[in-house]
Amino acid sequence: MRPPLRTLVAGLLLAVPLGLAVLGPALAGDAAPRGLPFAPEGPLGTDFVGRDVLHQVLLGGRSVVLVAVAATLLAYLVGVPVGLLAATTRRRWVDEILMRPLDLVLAVPSLLLLILVAAVARPGPATLVGVVALVALPEVARVTRAAALPLAHGPAMEAMRLHRETWWRRAGGYVGRGVRRVLLADAGVRFVGAVYLVATASFLGVGVAPDAADWAVMVDRNRTGLFLQPWAVVVPAALVVALAVGVNLVADQVLAARADPAPPPGDAEPPARGARPPRRDRRSGPQAPGADRRPPPGGPLLRVRRLTAAAGQRRLVDGVSFDLAAGEILAVVGASGSGKTTTGRALLGETTPGVRLTGGIALAGSAVAAGAPPPAGTVGYVPQQPAVALHPLRRVGAVLGEIARRHPPGRTRRARRQAVADVLDRMALPTDRRFLRRFPHQLSGGQQQRLVIAHALLSRAVLLVADEPTTGQDALTRRDVARELTALARHGMAVVLLSHDLPLVRAVADRVLVLRHGTAVAQGPTAEVLAAWDHHDREAAPVPPTRGPAAGRDVPPLLAVTGLVATHRHGGRRRTVVHGVGATAAAGECLAVVGRSGSGKTTLARCVAGLHPPTGGRVALAGRRLDPHLDRRDRRDLAAVQYVFQDARASFDAYRPVLDQVARAARRLRDATDAEARHTALRLLDQVGLAEHTVAGTPDRLSGGELHRAALARALAGEPRVLICDEITAGLDGDARERILALLDDLRRRRDLALVVISHDRDVVARLADRIVVLDGGRVVEQGPADALLGAARHPLTRALLPAAAERRQRDDEEWRADPAATR
Repeated sequence: MRPPLRTLVAGLLLAVPLGLAVLGPALAGDAAPRGLPFAPEGPLGTDFVGRDVLHQVLLGGRSVVLVAVAATLLAYLVGVPVGLLAATTRRRWVDEILMRPLDLVLAVPSLLLLILVAAVARPGPATLVGVVALVALPEVARVTRAAALPLAHGPAMEAMRLHRETWWRRAGGYVGRGVRRVLLADAGVRFVGAVYLVATASFLGVGVAPDAADWAVMVDRNRTGLFLQPWAVVVPAALVVALAVGVNLVADQVLAARADPAPPPGDAEPPARGARPPRRDRRSGPQAPGADRRPPPGGPLLRVRRLTAAAGQRRLVDGVSFDLAAGEILAVVGASGSGKTTTGRALLGETTPGVRLTGGIALAGSAVAAGAPPPAGTVGYVPQQPAVALHPLRRVGAVLGEIARRHPPGRTRRARRQAVADVLDRMALPTDRRFLRRFPHQLSGGQQQRLVIAHALLSRAVLLVADEPTTGQDALTRRDVARELTALARHGMAVVLLSHDLPLVRAVADRVLVLRHGTAVAQGPTAEVLAAWDHHDREAAPVPPTRGPAAGRDVPPLLAVTGLVATHRHGGRRRTVVHGVGATAAAGECLAVVGRSGSGKTTLARCVAGLHPPTGGRVALAGRRLDPHLDRRDRRDLAAVQYVFQDARASFDAYRPVLDQVARAARRLRDATDAEARHTALRLLDQVGLAEHTVAGTPDRLSGGELHRAALARALAGEPRVLICDEITAGLDGDARERILALLDDLRRRRDLALVVISHDRDVVARLADRIVVLDGGRVVEQGPADALLGAARHPLTRALLPAAAERRQRDDEEWRADPAATR
């Protein structure tokens, strides 16, 4: 059903019963004398006691609609705050106190509850509203809690806690708006249940009398004469059904409008009026991955012609065209905001709300457009922030098993398990049961990135779109990813690589496409394009390390971590991930924490910030111990230690402008006025290279690199004494990275800021670090002055993660290509 027709049908279905409920009593007039039961007298005959059915229909809507609406509203007015409080609380006992009594009510059958109320309560509409709301309340609370949990414990909520945001703004403003789509969809179903529960309660004498004018009661009492006088049952039943279906259709329309407010994207040549889009063959999905995934004979696998993406008058991508053959790797490079991610998402048939796509995209001979994605399993996508591609409420093993079962079908259970184990082993991920039973939030950022690539490998896609696949990865894992990409191409998969990592591009790409402000400025073989790309245009080039003078060694430490121990909960057990770590950082000094993905770096940083309470050890600021729990720290301590999250996009409220969120941090941490906070936000955003018009919109309007810079500005809004940066330069182009590093270097020296940097990038460590701590398995394997570890490290892991400058280029150019497994 087309959207305009669906809207018209929904409006009619809802308008008729609501109109009768509101205007019916005024139109009914006086009741006619009673006649014989189920007699053909009047337009619709008589009911079981001889009353005119039409008169009863006009009178019977108000009680059903008013009671059902009042009961549903009451259930949501009580259930939603309870569910939000249970989801957002940091105290487990509060959750138990709130939810266990509701579980007891939920365990009692609704019919038994109605009988009990009928026996002890006075019949009437108020009693009926109360009992219907009581039946729906536990389910509303549980649905709210389930939908709110992923948001309530995500980076955005943690960022708001770091900024001392109020509970109502966190729970009601952020989490509440995040779950409103789920609640709106649930409200339609809940209203239908309330209507039928009203009928049952009325029959039992809880609400209106059993012979009252009520649509639900009419259906129940007149069903014995269905074949004698069908209108007495069909008309009220049809009105109840129209009311239920109309409510759900309207809810669906509201959800669709909020999901995609943009006008429908068009092609370069729009179809003729009235023409239907081509029907996709159902066999093109994962059930038949053979012929439909083959490229057309003699042609490229992927063909893109004059691709344009526009948001209002602003063009994000402007007339980009390229071809890609099977087994070929195309690298799309450019500065942050140049249109790389928009181009990559267009290949999936996806776009940001408010963005209109034009142009032509053909994959294996099939057209791809917004709203018409490629067949399932044809394209694999590795997003820049891997957490958004992982289901927050499903275990790792369950999702991998489902992918293995569907792509391709027909595998035995043993073969599926072996396929999952092989892919995890290829991506250097554990294959044991403990890992498979974890949830995505229990993995490190690097593990999440490799897990998303594993999903694409299991689906056996013909095209892989990888958006910054080495973001946040250590040097060893970056080489593993490079080998895996070349191996995929060797086996016939086409790869579109969106990256700022030029060593990775040099190592794996066959051709390079350079974007600047959405326009293709260069395209061709990798060696030729990179050689011709002069210094002013190479905005994505890596920054050569230029270390400034080190901080004084005789200065007492501003930040001191002693014997820190941290654990993670897995089911009912706890696993230690940080083992007695100690480190210090003086004012104006930079401490770099390096290690492989999953070595405990982020957990250590979160413990310092108070986001993860340690089970042992001590964190002190200027000799004063900081409370291990973030919520117990006062405003001064919160402002003193700020954190820049690795997943910058997830750390922002998706429903508020970025500028407002940066200003809000200054407002809450420094008690600034609204005007002062906005001025501070604009000044800091300008320092990190973001103009006011860029940050005036919501986070989905910014690229990943732009959000990294905005997150840094937000952290600086509180004028911290200790700034923790978790992979702050990941996904940034060379120019933006140099600007961020220069700003950090200036801030820590000018403000005596203690800087804690978590990074896999040797250039970042070499540029900023005064001291380095190397972690492996949650333990310190080496630490010391940066000059010593960068030039003459003793531990093999340190030498692998932070190779000497003379060795790095040779390793990039020789080791990645010299591996026989990666030879093309």
